[in-house]
Amino acid sequence: MADFLSRGAATILGVVIVIATAMSLMRTVVIPRALRSMISDAVAKSVIWLGIGVSMLRRTYRGRDAVLAGVGPSIIILQLIAWLLLFLVGYGLMIYGISGNHGLGEAMRQSGSSLLTLGFASASHSEQTVVDFFAAATGPIVIALLIGFLPTIYSVYLEREQDVAILVVSGGGPAWGPEILARYTVAHDVHDLEAVFRSWSSWAARLRLTHVTYPVMLWVRSSRSGHHYITSLLAVLDAASLQLSLNNSLRRNEAYMTLLQGVQAFEVLYVFLFRKRAWRVAKVFSPQQLGGVESSIQRVVREKHLSRSPLLAQAAANLDGAHELDEKMLDQLIAGGRQGITVTRADFDSAVDMLGVAGFPIEVERDEAWQRFALMRARYEFAALAIAYRLDATPAPWSGPRRKPTPVLWPTRVVDLLPKGDDPDQKAAS
Repeated sequence: MADFLSRGAATILGVVIVIATAMSLMRTVVIPRALRSMISDAVAKSVIWLGIGVSMLRRTYRGRDAVLAGVGPSIIILQLIAWLLLFLVGYGLMIYGISGNHGLGEAMRQSGSSLLTLGFASASHSEQTVVDFFAAATGPIVIALLIGFLPTIYSVYLEREQDVAILVVSGGGPAWGPEILARYTVAHDVHDLEAVFRSWSSWAARLRLTHVTYPVMLWVRSSRSGHHYITSLLAVLDAASLQLSLNNSLRRNEAYMTLLQGVQAFEVLYVFLFRKRAWRVAKVFSPQQLGGVESSIQRVVREKHLSRSPLLAQAAANLDGAHELDEKMLDQLIAGGRQGITVTRADFDSAVDMLGVAGFPIEVERDEAWQRFALMRARYEFAALAIAYRLDATPAPWSGPRRKPTPVLWPTRVVDLLPKGDDPDQKAAS
């Protein structure tokens, strides 16, 4: 009787493990939606925390980056191994429960033989043969799905890194918002910023889609330690904020749209990274909750010197996006936006002085420009800096602290290479 009960329980447990593993595989690799799996998340979190722990033993940022560069690929490989092992155990328990005379070790051996299509262990009952058939089909399917998954991952990676690599030339390595404006100004291409902002607006929208659909992409780092996709997006948003703060004559719609898409990307990635129970949403956020909250976007809308229409569009987009976000995470984002920004007035003045040397058309009085910049950066700084801290992104200027104290990596300032007394505006006129 005891043997019958134990084998019956083993069969049920085996079926549960096989179904749970199949669902994990489907949710992670097959279904193109932002779905989470406890099995995949457990593997990913184990690899991430191990990678972070080992990286903290390195003295330099380059050393930490070299360790963390292996986290993303390791997650993919270990998830495959975890799925195969769970299928092996699940089918092994089913064979053990059905056979009636096999020991557990022999059942696991038969399961592995069928799952990996080795064929050295055969079934002694017709019921086991059915399980063997399912196991023999499962192994190649899992491996084939992962083989098909890898090109998708690398396609997303190359598409993401193309714009990041271009920004290294036009915005510094690592990228920095004021340096983007300075380099385009010195190259007499300041009007080309429209195309840059338009490109990064689309880039941010793709980032929001791909890195939530394929969470492992968050931990796939750039090919060089001197740049990172998070700090690159932060630099572009700072450049857009600075242009809108300092200038009234250049086209503004592209900069506004970049801020809209960039803020959405940072907020969605923040919620995705820091929600503690990723497989459950405790309470869906209601936009009515914002009724009594004076958020930074609402304060910006009331500023007469800024265009209302794009900002109202941003407010509407934020409310739409809030429908699917966790209430607690929304509260954290709202509270973070109230904390003010880490960029000081002295930092801002230094950047504006540099832009003045580069010849950027500064048309707004300094105090007013600072108020504009502080309000706009408050929309994205909290989420951006939290993500950069979690991912240990390149310690670029204005990107906040890291888990281990790290010196800021400054790009080469183009104004430092200008000949003394060189006036970019006079040079352009000549």
